Amino acid sequence: MGPTFLEALGPAADTAVRDLRSSTDDPATLQHRELMARALTLVGAWVRTGGPARADETDLTTAHGYVRHLADRQSEHGTFVGGDNVLSPPDSAFTVNDCCDALELLAPVRDVSGVAGALAGDLDRIVLRAAPALRTGGVHTPNHRWEISAALARVHRLHPDPALVARIEEWLAEGADIDADGLWSERSPNYAVAVSCPSFLVLAEVLDRPELLEPVRRSIDAVLALLLPDDTVETVQSRRQDQSRPFGIGPFAPLLWHVAVQDDRADVAAVARRAVTLDMWQPGAVAARAMTDPLLGRPLPDREAPAAPAREVLHFADARLVHVREPRRSVVLFAGSDVPTQGHVRSGLANSPTFLRVLAGDVVLSDVRLSREFFGLGPFRPTTLTTLPSGTDDADDVLRFRLTESVAAGYHQPLTPALRRPDGAYDLRDEGRFSAAMDFGDRAVDTVTLTTTVDVTVLPDAVVLDLDVDGADVPWALQLSFRTGGTVTGMEQDVEGNRVLVSGTGSYRVGDDVVTVGPGNGTGPAQPAFYAPGQDYAFLGGTDRPDGEHVFVTGRAPGRTRVTIGTGGSPGTSS
Repeated sequence: MGPTFLEALGPAADTAVRDLRSSTDDPATLQHRELMARALTLVGAWVRTGGPARADETDLTTAHGYVRHLADRQSEHGTFVGGDNVLSPPDSAFTVNDCCDALELLAPVRDVSGVAGALAGDLDRIVLRAAPALRTGGVHTPNHRWEISAALARVHRLHPDPALVARIEEWLAEGADIDADGLWSERSPNYAVAVSCPSFLVLAEVLDRPELLEPVRRSIDAVLALLLPDDTVETVQSRRQDQSRPFGIGPFAPLLWHVAVQDDRADVAAVARRAVTLDMWQPGAVAARAMTDPLLGRPLPDREAPAAPAREVLHFADARLVHVREPRRSVVLFAGSDVPTQGHVRSGLANSPTFLRVLAGDVVLSDVRLSREFFGLGPFRPTTLTTLPSGTDDADDVLRFRLTESVAAGYHQPLTPALRRPDGAYDLRDEGRFSAAMDFGDRAVDTVTLTTTVDVTVLPDAVVLDLDVDGADVPWALQLSFRTGGTVTGMEQDVEGNRVLVSGTGSYRVGDDVVTVGPGNGTGPAQPAFYAPGQDYAFLGGTDRPDGEHVFVTGRAPGRTRVTIGTGGSPGTSS
């Protein structure tokens, strides 16, 4: 019989509690969500280590101090003051959810311990004061609907009120924003694990609607399909803050454990065992929340998970993402950026121009991007991702995909006589790249186009890129960004300090694993190494250039160039 979730998490939770006990932070400087997370951590620790059977109630007293500060932050309308979202119903819902979990833990002992009773009384008053604001308040992101609904469900469980359930049903009537491949509309591992999935678990339980578990199951299946060999979850498709950084599987541990136990799934259990040993947010608070979920008090299925296949090709149609996964290699292709259709970079969009990612052993080629000097429109962001015939008898060993994008800009002709103004005072309009008082949209345009096609061939020992850039005569630069920690060889430095592969083959080594790149395609003023983030960034003096060790292969359009990324070995072997 294996451990329960709490037993597996115990050491990390205990460390978090010890750190919290020794904290010298001034509670007056903490935001409301942090205050309640700390209070919940200490309540959970007290209950988990004996509760009323222990004479020491220091943790409860400290928790009560945090809760008193929390009460001082509550506005007359019930929402909390503080944070960049002012008097926010959804942000307040995060705090109320933790209040309710603490009340659930204290419920069996609030009449036994005077300290516990006083703490529970103050928490009850906070929750009841917040409930009307959560019942009538609005949201500004998709996941906020589910966080507020979960808070209302928890309040209803403590203080039954049909009006709270009616509001939940209003939000649920909008439909769970999850696609057929298991991606929530924000496509974010961060918000899937922190908000949407745990909220639907609570809603299914409180409302006694088991069908609300289906989005959670689908989301967990997507997480497993996006899991990379380094135990991070792919994020390039995300529309939120995590799209530009690795996201570890650790925070998914309680969700994975819940689904594995509920559905007796050995495949999910295998990932849950790893996840619970990895970094997660606030393990002390996670342990406290876990005590309200009976399934986390049971061990995982002890059956062996099915052996991983030699190769999986996992498709996410709406996100236009493909994950080719092997035991020691992953190849991710992405053509789902929202920027081409929306016409700008914006919070809430998938902005990343990374179209390829390769993990081979310990080498992580985190971002492959293609810049063009073309009207400041930014890097290649493909809009289509199609599967091509293998073109060989060894179809099982060769996979081929095509990524495409066409961009255009233009030069505007004079207005027709009927639209001309003697005073020259034309409306300020957006041209797509910039704005000006020129009545754009009413003028004929001479259009300049650039079409980029990248064929990607996945071989047992390499990923081959065939770049075809057609249209205007412009330089391009392929930037390959490796996660730091390795050694670059075979590259030259240009006058700007960029590493450029001029000829032959270069390499990046981490330990015994090596990824090669080549051949070089020359260099010089006609085809410089550069990264051009596009007008949305450059106008503000910013960039979205990823972190890492950058190397370049350069060229000039129109023309076709082949670049081979050698990963060594065969599927499942190291180089």
